[in-house]
Amino acid sequence: MRARDLRIGYGRRVVLEDVSLEIEPGTLTLVVGPNAAGKSTLLRSLAGILRPLGGSVLIDGREVHRMRSRERARSIGVVLTGRPQLSEMTVEEVVGMGRYPWTGALHILSRRDREVVEWAMEVTGTSHLRGRRISELSDGQLQRVLIARALAQEPRYLILDEPTTHLDAPSRIEVMRLLRDLAHGHGVAVVASTHELELALRFADRVVMVSSGSMKVYERPEEAVQDPEFLKAFSVGDAVTLSPVTLSLEVMARRDEGAPRAFVVSGAGTGPPVFRALLRRGFSVAAGVLHRNDVDYHVATSLGLEVVGERPYFPISDEALRAAVELAASSDLIVFTYPPIGPLNSGNLRLVEELVERGLEVYGVGADEAYGVPGVRFVGSVDEVPLIRERRISVAARRGVWSGTRCTSSSRTSSAF
Repeated sequence: MRARDLRIGYGRRVVLEDVSLEIEPGTLTLVVGPNAAGKSTLLRSLAGILRPLGGSVLIDGREVHRMRSRERARSIGVVLTGRPQLSEMTVEEVVGMGRYPWTGALHILSRRDREVVEWAMEVTGTSHLRGRRISELSDGQLQRVLIARALAQEPRYLILDEPTTHLDAPSRIEVMRLLRDLAHGHGVAVVASTHELELALRFADRVVMVSSGSMKVYERPEEAVQDPEFLKAFSVGDAVTLSPVTLSLEVMARRDEGAPRAFVVSGAGTGPPVFRALLRRGFSVAAGVLHRNDVDYHVATSLGLEVVGERPYFPISDEALRAAVELAASSDLIVFTYPPIGPLNSGNLRLVEELVERGLEVYGVGADEAYGVPGVRFVGSVDEVPLIRERRISVAARRGVWSGTRCTSSSRTSSAF
């Protein structure tokens, strides 16, 4: 399927123009964009339901909207939003309706037709529902049945408008997995619109963004999250960020000068649950020392945390350790997550040991105490860390002590940094 110089809309109102797009077999293309941007209009035009104002949509060189409905239905399966008025029909009867483009005037199903219906129900996981009435189905079950009906047409292209609308979280994931399996496992070219931005980035082969009267195609989801235009369309970058590494949305921490401060020593994915738990408890969170290619670093920066970073593939430097000690020492709470330790991040053990030597309380949080660090108080989770009711020593007092004799007594350790 190929759209060339497509201009689409209603009457004299143009919704999208200069649309050029190729839909290839075996791919899942997900269309995203703000409300009323034109996603449904684009899909209806690709399906031949809406006549374009200009340009064309072609299948094998033929214009889709000029095909007869029966012929078009043999190539394109369509699932639109809304609950169909089929409440008294059984699941098997509804899926059987997908064979109508292939049957005669009386729509009597042949053995071959019934085999296809059985296949469509099996692929969509609806075989066990065959005798149930449509009115008895949940929204997730109904969506699978409607997809099965479209598959029974044996289409080369499957077009769906908001197939995850009104579904709960497990059902949304199941539908997305089904669409990807249909594309990758059965060679169907699947095009669907969705408001589920994170799911789109995780499941799609290609992402199409519709916004401000135009369309942009990203051949890989990772390209989208690195495009300022894409981020702006979804109001990402102010209070919400989109990580190019985890492909997840993060709500940035609010700056509150009066909030208690926590410092987290982590790495290798051990930090994000702790970051979020501390933020929920009202802490202002900082982290380090994290290599800039570590997932903890990317999540921390996406959350807007203050981070002491280090170059990828280099051992933690003395300069980074000094910065981390200073930041941790001015915090009300220090948490160590027991990350895997190797030659490049072994400096974090020195960091924790230095903080303990300075008389600071360090809490160890993890599934188990994989290795001991003398002086660290091990707890099962952040929720077990005592609430900060009052500072035992003010930050100013701490700094005064450390700038005096105590700092001198630990100068051997400090100079090693």
